[in-house]
Amino acid sequence: MKGIKKRGESKWKRFGIFLILLLVLCVLTNSVRKVYNKKIEAQKALARMEKEVKDLENRQKSLGTSLQKLETEEGIAFEMRKKLNVAKVGESVVIIVEEKESASTTGTKISTWQKMKDFFVDLFR
Repeated sequence: MKGIKKRGESKWKRFGIFLILLLVLCVLTNSVRKVYNKKIEAQKALARMEKEVKDLENRQKSLGTSLQKLETEEGIAFEMRKKLNVAKVGESVVIIVEEKESASTTGTKISTWQKMKDFFVDLFR
């Protein structure tokens, strides 16, 4: 009875093959998902890098114009006046300082305990 197949054995073989193919499908689907996620991350990184390149190009242009201005005497004098607060002979430098409002001038009252706390905090600074 070698040539006679039993139906029960055939069903188990088919079920086993189905499970193996399902497992292979799951592994391949997981791999595809990982590749897709890496592609998305790469696209985000590319967009971020392109933005950085544009920002750096704009900065290079602005630094180039600043460098061209500094090659002239007027540009050097302007930068010295702006950054170092210097003046030519016969000129004077005026520095305008805006007064900040203190907490006591705004009309708020500070309690005695707050004054004592502030005193001790200022002692240890």
